[in-house]
Amino acid sequence: MAREMEDGRLALLLKNDPARGLEAAIARYGGAVRTICAAILGAENCQEVEEAASDAFVALWRGMERYDPEQPLSAWLYGIARRTALRRRRDLGRGGAFRELTDQLPGEDPDLTDQAAAKENARLLRQAVEELPPPDKEIFIRRYYLYERINAIAARLGLPPKTVENKLCRGRQRLRQKLTERGVIL
Repeated sequence: MAREMEDGRLALLLKNDPARGLEAAIARYGGAVRTICAAILGAENCQEVEEAASDAFVALWRGMERYDPEQPLSAWLYGIARRTALRRRRDLGRGGAFRELTDQLPGEDPDLTDQAAAKENARLLRQAVEELPPPDKEIFIRRYYLYERINAIAARLGLPPKTVENKLCRGRQRLRQKLTERGVIL
């Protein structure tokens, strides 16, 4: 009950005094939001993690009229952070900040062999994931591509969490075997 009261006061503060509300929200949830963003974007990408976290708090403030006080504010904010980081990772994958810096001189061609091998390996991985039987395929995608928690996956699919863990373990083994058979060096 106390948590609901605190969430209600924080929601009102965000609506009525955005500067103080954001300051309070960041003080309270900043660490968790950065952790979510780092899990998705990679902890080594500090600037991207900080920008995604900042964007998540701005989205929280802008979306307060859609906030349902029946749900915990933290759960709503964590969902925003997850979606923000996933969107940022997708956008960066299209040629943004994740490009590796090389010692390459201007005008030199990058190592096309490495790029072709990486693309082929990614294609083989997608193909192997697609071949997983249901519900293993959905469990694998939800866990490793959408970064959902095991309990959330279990609840969504109506399975015990331990079953989800076992299916993930067996799925990784199957994928490793398929990829090795197809010539991917792990």
